[in-house]
Amino acid sequence: MRWRPLLAVLLGLLMVGVTAAGTNISAKGAKESNKDTLDIELLPIPMGKMMYFYGEDAVKALAEMNHKNLTLRIVPSQGLSQVTFVGLYRDTNGRTYYYIVEGPVKKETVLRDFIKQAKHFSQRPAHRKISIMGRTRDWADIGAVTWKKTSVGTTMEMGITAEFSYVPTTSGMKYYLVEIYQSGNPKRSDIAVDEMTVDISVPDRIPLSEIWISKWLPKMDGGPKKYYSYTSTINVEGNLLSYSASASTSEETNDGITFRWKVKSREIGRNVEFIHYDFVKKIGSGRLSRPAYGIILDANPSVIVVSKPNTARLFFEASAKFNIANRMIIPTGTLKFGVEFNPNGVREQ
Repeated sequence: MRWRPLLAVLLGLLMVGVTAAGTNISAKGAKESNKDTLDIELLPIPMGKMMYFYGEDAVKALAEMNHKNLTLRIVPSQGLSQVTFVGLYRDTNGRTYYYIVEGPVKKETVLRDFIKQAKHFSQRPAHRKISIMGRTRDWADIGAVTWKKTSVGTTMEMGITAEFSYVPTTSGMKYYLVEIYQSGNPKRSDIAVDEMTVDISVPDRIPLSEIWISKWLPKMDGGPKKYYSYTSTINVEGNLLSYSASASTSEETNDGITFRWKVKSREIGRNVEFIHYDFVKKIGSGRLSRPAYGIILDANPSVIVVSKPNTARLFFEASAKFNIANRMIIPTGTLKFGVEFNPNGVREQ
């Protein structure tokens, strides 16, 4: 498997044309057949390098990508055997975006979503400016990972996206901001999200003197809320960063749908766990409520990680439970993956 500046296509069954740098990659549509080809008109491709893999090729691709010089690398684990789709996009700034799916998927649907998300990623600003000790520094974007898990019958889907950016300090330490977007998606009107959990941790074998979780949002338990707004503030205290945000609801769009959240830590600095639960829709003007059937639950926690000037590593565990017609609670199983992030490949501004 070689890294090429084109859309590497599953099993060679979809013909792809590549034009000069800076133009779209176009594809000739293939007819649906017993040979498992794709009958799909591809969306415009963003500038950069893109490839995707399906089935057994997806697992092999992840193992091979671990040896590439990328700003983000997926840490190999036994759980990768459940992966059925891998999309990888690297933009012209050197940032890396992964789109990974576990469970049954329809190729046309997942490919379209991957291209859509890669295009969205390519439009994110590569740098944000903040001031540290009187000097303006770049808070540089490294990349992102989207990881989804679908259920049998594709009636329930849970996934997370982790976005990584960093800034160096005068002490030589690096600060990493990891913004997490977790989503529970019931695909029937009689299914509701019951609970979502995401745990972010530093591997046990790494001393907390090397890397640790410094700040997180939300800071403590809360709710019921429509959402917690993320008006994030990053301030400077000496050579340290402080990070805060306020939680609020919007009366203007309040449709009676709320959730609660809990924040836990088994070991301060080692891990933090965010639990979103009690996702309900209010009935009438009283206190009665029912599960929020057919409605997507989105949560947006985040952490700041401090690391010595070497490659940093975090592990993620995410899970969800769904309420089926108020008769049973079905878990999705747990997504488990590790990410190494190395900003050295990001193009300087």
